Amino acid sequence: MACIIVLAVAALAAWSVRFGFFFTPSVLALGLGLGLLCAAERAFPVSLGVGKVSFEFGGAPILFALVLGGPVCAFVAALPSAAYRDPSRTAFQGSVHVAQVLAGWLVFSLLYPSPLLVSLSTTPATEPTSWASLGLGTLAAGLVFYGLDALIGPTLVRFKYGLSWCEVLMKVVVPALPADALAVATVLVAVPIATIRGPLAAVVLLGGTYLSSVAMVRIREHRKRALRLEEENAALKEALRDSNAELASRLVGRLDSRDGYTAAHAATSAVYACDVAREMGLGEDRSREVRLAALLMDVGLLWVPDDVLLTPPEKLNSLGSMRLEEHPKAGEEVLSSVPGLEEVAKWVRWHHERPDGTGYPDRLRDEWTPTEAKILAACSLYASLVLHGPHTPGLSLSEARRTLVGGMGAAVDGEVARSLLRILSLEGPAYASASDDRFSFPARERRASVTPSP
Repeated sequence: MACIIVLAVAALAAWSVRFGFFFTPSVLALGLGLGLLCAAERAFPVSLGVGKVSFEFGGAPILFALVLGGPVCAFVAALPSAAYRDPSRTAFQGSVHVAQVLAGWLVFSLLYPSPLLVSLSTTPATEPTSWASLGLGTLAAGLVFYGLDALIGPTLVRFKYGLSWCEVLMKVVVPALPADALAVATVLVAVPIATIRGPLAAVVLLGGTYLSSVAMVRIREHRKRALRLEEENAALKEALRDSNAELASRLVGRLDSRDGYTAAHAATSAVYACDVAREMGLGEDRSREVRLAALLMDVGLLWVPDDVLLTPPEKLNSLGSMRLEEHPKAGEEVLSSVPGLEEVAKWVRWHHERPDGTGYPDRLRDEWTPTEAKILAACSLYASLVLHGPHTPGLSLSEARRTLVGGMGAAVDGEVARSLLRILSLEGPAYASASDDRFSFPARERRASVTPSP
């Protein structure tokens, strides 16, 4: 990442000395207009396609800005796409855009000598040779623009996660190719419209395409939500005939049939959460409610697609991560409609919040998160550390404790973590490793408070 940033700064400096940067008020205005499209796409992402193939709209306005107004116009349009809370990520993403824009413009200028905006202000590009040069230049710029993106990002993935080049190619590069091709095709359609009707007409076309895509996605999401609600209502009508504990067993068992892990994780988290609640003096009734919440906290994963649920989190794309992070809200929606589980539903919604405010879905800080949700977060984390998961083996007890301690104040609440560590120190290794019969599914409720093992 540091090399990419250094190379981008050097390229900007060398380009400024050798070629300079052309810009006018109209170029900046077009860049700002196309940048608004990129900002809108960041705020309301559009995912179109078939199966695992998705079209991310954000790259098309930047490429179009490059063809219309040159590098400065593209830089302005790319600003929203490079802005992140993390300064290092912002610097890296900005550097990638610099490399894409300069390389794309270098190729484009070899086939078409000036930005389209300049050409339209002097001689309209109506001759066949101009049309051909313009189209070839746009296509070449698009290939270089997205080619660099397909080279830099997957290379970092290769080094970060230790994947083979074949895995990177098949899992990262190939799935993105249809989306990149669709983006280039969109710009190829917009360029002739800008030539005939003017740049503003083409920008309006891109904006209209984005808005119609948003509308299409929202309609599809509402339809899926309606179907999901129908399924939920049917399931709840059947589940309401049973006790809340039976409801938890059925829902978790249904989820466990998909990944073979959730039931063990839920049962383990429930035992630890109930004991921690007792240790913290929440009372017997409250502790039982916390136990039930621990069993049900991942029920929202029922509506997460298999290709997201069964993929290691670090290998998910932005859309997959977003779908995965929606499961606490989905769980709350389901549980809040069950009489008596309204408060439990809130704890389920917030069981992935972190004291430092970087959790999800609401980014609550420590003082705004209920104690019960903090207990779920800490016990769920420890359970995931000691159990053998679908993607990672369980840690040793000492490593799990060190990880829990290391997360105090950032990933988990310090008071809750200390309560859990006290219980672990009192109980034997079988308890700490979740290997005795108390951790079977469904989890067995303990009536007595925690006592040292003999």
